[in-house]
Amino acid sequence: MKQLSKLKIILGLIYLLIVALVTILFFYYEAYNYVNSDFIKNDRKVIINYINQNIFLHSLLFFLFCTIWFFLLGFGIPVVVLAGFIFGSVLGSLLLLMGFVFGSTALYVFANHYFKDLVFKYFLNKYKSLDSHFKKNDFAYLLFLRLVPGIPSQVGSLIPILFNMKLKKIFLSNIFGVAPGICISVSLVSGISSKIEEGYSFNLDLLSDPKVSIPLTALGIMVLIVNFVKQKFFKSKI
Repeated sequence: MKQLSKLKIILGLIYLLIVALVTILFFYYEAYNYVNSDFIKNDRKVIINYINQNIFLHSLLFFLFCTIWFFLLGFGIPVVVLAGFIFGSVLGSLLLLMGFVFGSTALYVFANHYFKDLVFKYFLNKYKSLDSHFKKNDFAYLLFLRLVPGIPSQVGSLIPILFNMKLKKIFLSNIFGVAPGICISVSLVSGISSKIEEGYSFNLDLLSDPKVSIPLTALGIMVLIVNFVKQKFFKSKI
């Protein structure tokens, strides 16, 4: 028992160290400053041409990066931008979705095995009201939690530990719960990037182009539908 506790502490420290290191490097090198209109106009084609020289290898590397990123509790915006900017709507969405599914599922398995007691300690009281509802239809509730805006994906990966969900259900809910949001978001980034690359300014004029207006409209419709369902069926349960 003492050896297991020591192992948890060691793994936890390593995990936190990696998360902290990735975060520090991200902000130290100010990676967010590289995504601007001048960078897109001047360098996007060069990057895409380089990626296309060995699309399989670079796709595999991006998938592995996304898997590790989400396993380490990474937030979604940076990888959404990368997916849409570099790989486009279809391939970018597919790679990001696969990375999220495998990374989040691996996080669940890892946390359930080594940090189950900590998850219960910090999440049980907050989400105790969901217990009876998860017992009735755990898959439907987890699927909806993935769809609801404002609920962090990291929380969605850890909540199932409280209710002892089967791995198959978690895997499938990760796929279908985030697929709409990922496809729409990546398509939006890809559309904006391609229009700026063509010489358009980053302003409201972009909204008139179908590459931008269609995913933006789809995003608005999805948010309205999810909020409607939340208010009607889940208001007192989430």
